[in-house]
Amino acid sequence: MSTNTFNLHETDFLRINAILGKMQQELRAELVLLISRSGQPIVISGSAENIDCTALASLAAANLAATDGLANIVGEKEFSVLIHQGRQRSLFISDLLKRFSLVLVFDASSSSGLVRYKCKRTTQLLEDVIHDFHRRMEKPEAPTSPPLFSDEELEELLGE
Repeated sequence: MSTNTFNLHETDFLRINAILGKMQQELRAELVLLISRSGQPIVISGSAENIDCTALASLAAANLAATDGLANIVGEKEFSVLIHQGRQRSLFISDLLKRFSLVLVFDASSSSGLVRYKCKRTTQLLEDVIHDFHRRMEKPEAPTSPPLFSDEELEELLGE
């Protein structure tokens, strides 16, 4: 599998969407995106009203890339988390496996510490999904595996 290709299967998409949706609800975030490091939106959770998700994804990826350059200049390997605070809205951008980023648009009055904590846990869950996906793609000759979540588990994750 090419390192530039990431084609989600429906099960993986549902798992990622459930994880993002749960975090969005817990933080009362306006919008949560999983994007590629090249700036392509992969999964979007939340209301995208008045927000151009394609532009947001592209600029967030560029911002993280620029920050990598800043980290190098000051002798750091990386700055893996960015928080931009505004008057009404704030942004959280986090690296995910050097191939993806988690982008969160949230109310500026929310605690950035709570956002960091929840996003760290969400990042771990997303990494698990992506690692599972890659393991399955490395063994295409294996029979199809059963769904990773039952219908009941998905409903529970989605809060239905």
